[in-house]
Amino acid sequence: MTATRSTSRPTASGAARAPRPVRSGGARSARSSAARPLSGRARPSPVSRPAGRPSPRSARGSRLGSPGVRLHGGLLAVLIMLSLIGGRLVWLQGFQAEVYANEAVEQRLTTRTLTAPRGTITDRSGQALAMSAAARAVFGEPRIIAKAVCTEGGGGRPCDPASIAAVVAPVLGLPVAEVADKLGRPAVGGTCDKATPLGCTGFVYLARGLDPEMATTIAKLGLVGVGTVAEPRRIHPGKDLAANVLGFTTLEGAGAAGIELQLDGVLAGKDGTSTAEVDGDGIIIPGGRTVKVDPQPGNDVQLTLDRDLQWFAQKALMDTLASADAESGSATVLDVKTGEILALASVPGFDADAPGAADAALRGNRAISDVFEPGSIGKVVTAAAALEAGVLTPDSVMTVPDNLQLSNKRFRDSSPHKTQRMTFTGVLVESSNVGTIMASQLAGGTKLHEMLTRFGIGQRTGLGLPGESPGILRAEKDWAGTDYGTHPIGQGYSVNGVQMASVYATVANDGVRVTPTVVKTAVDGAGNVVAAPAPAQTRVLAPEIAAQLRGMLEGVTNEGGTAETAAIPGYRVAGKTGTAQRVVDGRYDGSYTASFVGFAPADAPRLAVTVSIQAPKNGYYGGAVAGPVFRDIMSFALRSMRVPPTGAISPTLRLRG
Repeated sequence: MTATRSTSRPTASGAARAPRPVRSGGARSARSSAARPLSGRARPSPVSRPAGRPSPRSARGSRLGSPGVRLHGGLLAVLIMLSLIGGRLVWLQGFQAEVYANEAVEQRLTTRTLTAPRGTITDRSGQALAMSAAARAVFGEPRIIAKAVCTEGGGGRPCDPASIAAVVAPVLGLPVAEVADKLGRPAVGGTCDKATPLGCTGFVYLARGLDPEMATTIAKLGLVGVGTVAEPRRIHPGKDLAANVLGFTTLEGAGAAGIELQLDGVLAGKDGTSTAEVDGDGIIIPGGRTVKVDPQPGNDVQLTLDRDLQWFAQKALMDTLASADAESGSATVLDVKTGEILALASVPGFDADAPGAADAALRGNRAISDVFEPGSIGKVVTAAAALEAGVLTPDSVMTVPDNLQLSNKRFRDSSPHKTQRMTFTGVLVESSNVGTIMASQLAGGTKLHEMLTRFGIGQRTGLGLPGESPGILRAEKDWAGTDYGTHPIGQGYSVNGVQMASVYATVANDGVRVTPTVVKTAVDGAGNVVAAPAPAQTRVLAPEIAAQLRGMLEGVTNEGGTAETAAIPGYRVAGKTGTAQRVVDGRYDGSYTASFVGFAPADAPRLAVTVSIQAPKNGYYGGAVAGPVFRDIMSFALRSMRVPPTGAISPTLRLRG
């Protein structure tokens, strides 16, 4: 069947041309028809649109956009968006995955310090004076507590600072409010609450130095964010034994006084750390991330102190404080050859296991920190100046009146007497103030000041213990007229006990001053015993001058001397008594310092001992109060150190002219 299509085209005159049948015969006839040239005929005009149907261009004023462009544009936008998202995913998962994973783990990590045990401090024979023992600390983790999920209605376990504190504080014996404040403590510049747990402090101590049993009790409570950790505690087997020398440590284990502070770098170890991954309750996750750095213990230190001699010296002083109703006392036992301090006692003392319970005044070391005017024990320096200047010999005869005017002050002897002829030895043995001032005038003030300086007055001893006072010695250019009377008799300048022990040890050691020391050896990190450096030695006096002084001082403890109470049967003893007014708050307050310093055996010196008793009320003269303490301590020391008597007989000294 043949289909026909009819079209009408307008003519030039506007009339429609009759339709021409079109035969549907396939592509060939169409192509042949289309290929046939139109010769002599006008090109047909466009097909006309049905009447009443407007053209799209005329209706919209422009041609419609292509749908393909819009589709391609949308597809491109989607592809760009997907590329950005994909790139971000690649960045996060490919390059930042480990970072974010680590941050997530970090929020579950808790790091605790593992305190290193300090080295042991022993006496010269290896007996422990201070050591570290096992103890526990209780801690809180405010950040863990802030992240904990509490049961509504309060029926569950405690999981906020207030409720946790209400349980743990009574067990620790601490105020609930104080513990609650610690458990909710914010970090610096942060806010600590449930909404911002990262603003909380990560770790706080609630209590330290507890017995392991107490820690076990706390652990059994199973509280959120509360735990225990092992840490060493400093203990002292002798309690107050040598406490003023040893010092003490802080709660954190750092040296705070005495040897603990002086040798903190040797005694302190290196703390370790323990980092573990914990759950929301602060409990370590088994198999979680754990890193542990073990602490390194500190090194041991051996002192020159003898434990038994230290104990005896403290006891002898305490007995005297009770009998003399005195304020305080100190004693030093010194090896004159080596400079080693065998005892360094200060009383009253304190319990080194509980330093915070003692008054601050009791925690110092009076033998080095408390200074006093030496009084007559300082006359040995004046005698040394006169002998070295060559103006007097031990047997030189002096005419000594009862008193002596110097500038605007009149100086007197302790007891009134007529003018008498005395040897220089007699002046020292009988402790004549007037005779000593006269000897100083012969030697000159410059010579006296030089000798005081050479003996170490006004300077630290070199012992190295914290808190040592250098004493007081003004330059000679600052002396007034009366200073030339006070300084020769041990007034106007101040010393500590170790300084005076060093002065007499120098005389005993043929005029050579050995710097005092209290440290004998230390053990290094490899376990090797390292001896302390040899103390410095300085010649202060010529041997013959030192020998003359030793002979003069021996008369003090013999019959007729001022300290017969200091004599030791079987031993030759040399020394000097001292009785001086005390300066308190810049003025003489009417109390006294009673002292005795000496060495033995006098003819072969081995040990020097100084004793000072402050503000005794039952008697105040050095010979009566301090002399017996010297005798007891020196006797015990000679036996402890196995120093035999020489067997030689003391010479008879000439005291009168």
